[in-house]
Amino acid sequence: MTTWNADCRHFRGDRPCTPHKLHGVECGTCTDHYDRVETRLLLVKLAAMGDVLRTTSLLPAIHRRWPNAHVTWVTNPESVPLLERNPGIDRVVAFRGGAAPVEVLSERYDVVVNPDAAPESCAIAHLARSGHRVGFAFDERGAPVPLSDGARAWMEMGLSDTLKRDNRRTYQDLMADVLEVDYRREPPVLELTDDELAKGREVARLHAPAEDRLLVGLNTGAGGRWRFKRWTEEGYVELIRRLGADGHRVLLLGGPAEAERNARLVQASRGVAVDGGSDNDVRTFAGLVQACDVMVTGDTLAMHVALARRVPAVVLFGPTSLHEIDVFDRGERLAPDLDCLVCYKMDCDFEPNCMESITVDEVHDAVLRCGRLTPHGDLARS
Repeated sequence: MTTWNADCRHFRGDRPCTPHKLHGVECGTCTDHYDRVETRLLLVKLAAMGDVLRTTSLLPAIHRRWPNAHVTWVTNPESVPLLERNPGIDRVVAFRGGAAPVEVLSERYDVVVNPDAAPESCAIAHLARSGHRVGFAFDERGAPVPLSDGARAWMEMGLSDTLKRDNRRTYQDLMADVLEVDYRREPPVLELTDDELAKGREVARLHAPAEDRLLVGLNTGAGGRWRFKRWTEEGYVELIRRLGADGHRVLLLGGPAEAERNARLVQASRGVAVDGGSDNDVRTFAGLVQACDVMVTGDTLAMHVALARRVPAVVLFGPTSLHEIDVFDRGERLAPDLDCLVCYKMDCDFEPNCMESITVDEVHDAVLRCGRLTPHGDLARS
C-alpha cells in the first residue's frame, strides 16, 4: 500500500509536491526533502497594504518562537501579491469579507496569531479552531481583547492620539511585544521574479542618467485616506528642476489618482522626468521602485516597498508617526519642526500645513546623501 508523509511541509494531497516534480522523489520514501511540520500556525493580518508588508518583518521572529511552523497568512485580496514567494509563508489565503475563508473554518491550528484589534481580524481569529491565540481575540461579548501586555499597550495607543504622538518606538518593536516574539530588526520581505523586474529594467535602461548620477524615484501620492501625507506639487516641480540641473534623472510613480499630477510634472520637467505609469500591478510597481537609486515618498505603500527592496528612501512625514517607521539604515525621515505633528487628522486649516513646511532644500539634500549609499537600482538595470 502506498504511503505518504502528510505532515511534510511540501505535502499537497490533491497533487504531486514540488520535490516530486523537480527531483522525482516519491512521498512515502522521501528523506532528502521531507520537512516535518511541528506547528500549524494561522496569521491574520488584513489592514492596509503597507501594514501587511511591514508585518513581514516579524516572520523570522515568529519562526524563532515556533520552529518548523507551517504558516497560513489570511489577508485582504489586494495584499495577496505582496506575500507571494515569501519564504516565511507557506500559504496565503484571501479574505473577501463576510464569511471567514473555508480553510480557516475547516482546519485546526496549533496557534493563531492576530496582531490587530480590528473586528474582522478578531472575528477570523475567534472562528479559527485552536487552543492557543496570540495578540488579539474576542471576549464573550464579541469585543476585541488584548492577550498580552504588549497587545494592551498597542490597543491603548490605537485609542489615543496623544499616546500615538508620544510614541518613540517602531511598529516592529511594538508588534514584537504584542506577539511576545524575539524581533531582531529584520526588514520586510518582498520577493520579485525576473519578469516582475523587467519593466523597471527597461525604464531604467532607456532613462539611465550618466554613470555617476542617480535615477531618483518620486512617488507623488499617498492613498486616499490621508491627503496631507502628500508633498506639494510645487515642491516636486522645483525638486525635479534641481535634480535635472545636477545631471540626475527622475522616474515618477503613483496610482490612478496621481495620473494627472504626474503628467503635469513630466510636462514641467523639460525632459528630466519620465512617467512610470499609473496602472501598474503592485509587483510591477515594486520592480519600478527597484530600478531607482533613491526613492522620495510619503508614508505610504511605496515607502514599504522601497524598504523591502533595500532601495534608499527619503520619507516625508506630516500627520502620521515617523517614529513608527524604521528605514533600516537605508534612508532618511524628514518632518517639519511643528508641535502639531503626528495629529492623525484627515483635514487641516493650518497655513502652512506640515507637508508644505518641508522645504525643497531639505529633500534635495537628503536625496544626495542617500545617493551615496550603495545604489540598488543597478541591480534592476543589469
